[in-house]
Amino acid sequence: DLDHGYKGWSTENMAVTTENNDANKKLQEQLKVEIIKAEAIIGKGHQVDVDEFEKLIKEDKVTLVDVRTAKEFAEGHIKGAINVDWKNGHFAKHALKEITNEKPIAIYCGSGNRGTRTMYAMRALGFTEVYNLDQGVKSWKAAKKSLKTLEVKGDIRHLDVENFNNAILGQKGQLVDVRTPKEHEDSHIPHAIVIDFKNDNFKSEFEKLDKKVPVLIYCRSGGRSGRAMKVLEEMGFTVYNLDKGFNDWKANRMHVKGKNIHAKDGGEEGC
Repeated sequence: DLDHGYKGWSTENMAVTTENNDANKKLQEQLKVEIIKAEAIIGKGHQVDVDEFEKLIKEDKVTLVDVRTAKEFAEGHIKGAINVDWKNGHFAKHALKEITNEKPIAIYCGSGNRGTRTMYAMRALGFTEVYNLDQGVKSWKAAKKSLKTLEVKGDIRHLDVENFNNAILGQKGQLVDVRTPKEHEDSHIPHAIVIDFKNDNFKSEFEKLDKKVPVLIYCRSGGRSGRAMKVLEEMGFTVYNLDKGFNDWKANRMHVKGKNIHAKDGGEEGC
């Protein structure tokens, strides 16, 4: 069944017209058939109400995923959610990279429509237990549940862990570790390249990067990356620095990779 029908479709900013109701009706019927086919192949998903969704989150039983746009996410999201935009052309790639099958997945969007589609897509990708919040943020707000906004205090170029992580998930920049190769080898944020700030070739290595794309940098505690930021801005880069560095990233049990990983640092299971 098309989740919330025409209302759900229109509130998700999908294409609508008042000129041909028959065409709209045909489209809705087609979508219903698609969902029925999906259920026949991979089984029904789990549509849950606000109370059940909140219970799953509070019991820390799920990986919470907001499938709206980065802008919607920034304007207000459920605390603890990561943002993987359903409308991004690389959704499947991002989902498989950032989400594991170790926990059930709890999904939500604006009114339930994108969430429903994502739920079936995730099932098709091999995720065995996926929940979607019925009517999405709309129902969450109606139940007077709180939403968290992304507010960066102080210098907006220095991002806290949550903002930095969402910039990575949204592919908002080139991720660079400015520590030494040894530090990087021991443990680092996944997908970061290493360009040692203390190396004489620092500037020439950075010149190989695209200046049209922002750079996300970090070091151990924020000192080296703060100094590197000034150098890079003089070179013409737009730079965002992880405030308090990799130490704070690990303290928040975010995902890390490397040879020298300990459970207390987040480890491969960090999220």
